[in-house]
Amino acid sequence: MDPDTLDDAARHKMTIGTILPRPIAWTTTQNQAGVVNVAPFSYFMGCHSYLPALALSVGSRRDVPGMPKDTAANILSTGEFVVNLVDEALAEAMNQSAAAFPPDVGEAEAVGIELAPSVKVDVARVAASPISIECRLLHSLTLGEAPLASTLIVGRIVMWHVRADLLDPAYRIDQAAVQPIARMGGPNYVHARDPWTMAIPDWRDVVDRGPSDADTSDT
Repeated sequence: MDPDTLDDAARHKMTIGTILPRPIAWTTTQNQAGVVNVAPFSYFMGCHSYLPALALSVGSRRDVPGMPKDTAANILSTGEFVVNLVDEALAEAMNQSAAAFPPDVGEAEAVGIELAPSVKVDVARVAASPISIECRLLHSLTLGEAPLASTLIVGRIVMWHVRADLLDPAYRIDQAAVQPIARMGGPNYVHARDPWTMAIPDWRDVVDRGPSDADTSDT
């Protein structure tokens, strides 16, 4: 399917329907007037470990074509944001916060989302989130053209907040206990409840073993 042959709506459907599942960055930002914005984004990924960093892409407002969403405008203005992971208990509040609130209305107050102070940034975090990640802006990049442009945000992680029962002394996260939800295509979501393990093999073992036993093409 060649994206150059599709219209904007079809390209959007193909993108969100083929990049699956997508973790949710429930992002808190603050404008210059002190209003805290809370909004979810599923174009979200970790992008570096040793210089700990993450990235999210924030689109333009649908109700005001060409205008960046409050999250992008706030990050570009203040250079700070917090990414909060969403578990099943927070799903409904996250969904409500996705509505197109005007810039002078804070989602936390409107939806009833309890906030907690951060440590290294001035932006509050979501108190009930199992994991919150304080970030400072490293890079921004405009993708596409108005009125459909998005802002790619790369932030350096400056502080993690992890619920006490999720972290052991060796810095291992109990990933099954986090129970995050992730975005699928359209209005669909998925539960991440059942992690399983595969160790990456030594390449020499792969060569010695030959083609996978799972290849049954001749049977």
